[in-house]
Amino acid sequence: MGNNSKIYEIAILAKATWNLHSLNNEGTVGNVTEPRTIVLADGTKTDGISGEMLKHIHAQNLWVLEGDKNKLCESCKNLEPMRADGSKVVRGEKTPSGAVKKSLKGCMICDLHGFLVQKPTVARPSTVEFGWALGVPQVHRDIHLHARHAVGEKAKPTKEEQQNQKEERPETAQMVYHRPTRSGVYAIISIFAPWRIGLNNVNYDYEIDQDIRKQRYLLALRAYQGMFSRPDGAMTSTRLPHSDGFEGLVVISRTNFPVPVISPLKQTYQEEMEKIAQKISGLEIQKFGDLSGFVEKLDNISNSDLYTLIKPEEKKKI
Repeated sequence: MGNNSKIYEIAILAKATWNLHSLNNEGTVGNVTEPRTIVLADGTKTDGISGEMLKHIHAQNLWVLEGDKNKLCESCKNLEPMRADGSKVVRGEKTPSGAVKKSLKGCMICDLHGFLVQKPTVARPSTVEFGWALGVPQVHRDIHLHARHAVGEKAKPTKEEQQNQKEERPETAQMVYHRPTRSGVYAIISIFAPWRIGLNNVNYDYEIDQDIRKQRYLLALRAYQGMFSRPDGAMTSTRLPHSDGFEGLVVISRTNFPVPVISPLKQTYQEEMEKIAQKISGLEIQKFGDLSGFVEKLDNISNSDLYTLIKPEEKKKI
């Protein structure tokens, strides 16, 4: 099977309708939590969910889906952010190439989501990338009052209670918060580069075999399915989103051509992507109209082989 029938890169371009959520916020000042506010190129202010938040959710889903936590480094076993930099085995390496090799062999999350090692100094880019999830104007935003009640100090008895010599009643303490709630359609973009799974970006050798590369590829696809099947983020204990729609495109590049990305903020993004696919060999467009369709599209490509980079010296031998 030639490389032109394998998967090089995948782009997910989607619109998600999320109602009554508070997945990402600027922070809290006093008792008021401020929602994210993003300014678009035309000056329009809208709502946003950061790529950092989405990437963290994908990594968390990878951690959940990997049943054998021994396949993870010391840091990723506990989902700690330093990843390979927290591994004694990796830090013990003397060369950047050796550090990357040890981290790729020893941890699926480090391989898929990238890392930075301080000594020896080396960075491994992520194979999974996310942009901001941007509210397609207009997003409905509101601030709701939230109060917590607790039994506190006893209140002074009323005159009637004093006259009747009744027992003192407990006073109810109240803590008042102002929390945001948003509803709207969000434009989502993400890129996944299966060709870089297991690839040492220092010497461009693959440090794991094809079976392990495929296992990690499947986990990454399932993590995508999981994160959009149940949106996660801030305040989901009381503002779990009501998912009302999920539609868009799965774009597949089967040659070593970077998968193109057009934001779903643009109304005609699907038509433009189809025109691009007609002009560039090896691009494949798969439409989905709902969440079940999205899950099905990723299932359809789960059996695909992965594109493998051929180094110049290896090409001469062929």
